[in-house]
Amino acid sequence: MKATLTLILSYSLTFAAQTVTVMPLASEPHHRLSLHNEYVNVYQVQVAPHDSVLLHRHDFDAISVMLSDAQVTVNTPGRPGVHRKLTAGQIRLQSRGYVHATNVDGDITYRNVTVELLLPQEREHNLCSEVIPDKPLNCPAEQATGLRTSNDQFQFESDQTSVNLIPVLPHQTIAIGHPTYPELVVALDPDLTTGAGTEHLRKSFDSGEFLWVGGEKAPLLVNNNGNKKSQIVVFTFRPH
Repeated sequence: MKATLTLILSYSLTFAAQTVTVMPLASEPHHRLSLHNEYVNVYQVQVAPHDSVLLHRHDFDAISVMLSDAQVTVNTPGRPGVHRKLTAGQIRLQSRGYVHATNVDGDITYRNVTVELLLPQEREHNLCSEVIPDKPLNCPAEQATGLRTSNDQFQFESDQTSVNLIPVLPHQTIAIGHPTYPELVVALDPDLTTGAGTEHLRKSFDSGEFLWVGGEKAPLLVNNNGNKKSQIVVFTFRPH
């Protein structure tokens, strides 16, 4: 009995003394870097059911755009795991310095696009959605000028970046391309195609795909070929 107790105690002390390894986001194997420039690192993320995103840290503020519904458990060192239900189209800020791992609990593949904001962000705030957790909304009382559609949904804003969720109605075409600032366009739903200027829209723009729009002579056209509403997320970058 004494020998058994000693053995159990020995295992417990060994476990408690383990050093937890925290990797940078760029080294986490489920995050595939698909675009890098002076403004962003864009990662496409896919995790099989019951698999896990490994423990990692965020060295930059990052905005995650969910492409699927998901039941997950988020684990941070020294705290109990937190169960969360995520929904397709949900946009969340993961702040610089955040350390976590994520277990995919359900039977649906976890998919998102994670956009690291490489410019230091100043005066970050929510607009009409809770992108920054547990912070108040600052939804504009009146529509701003320059909207692409009357249904633009303002999500997040800082001095350097704004994020809008834009619906594209069935058989509708909208133009993307700020006259001054570069933009990142992420497709949330299928049935979209893209082109430039008056070019016939034939290039598929599927869920999880993205395009960098900046300096083009003609705007990027996004067309919904389906019979249901599709959505895109547009990041606009305003460097000082």
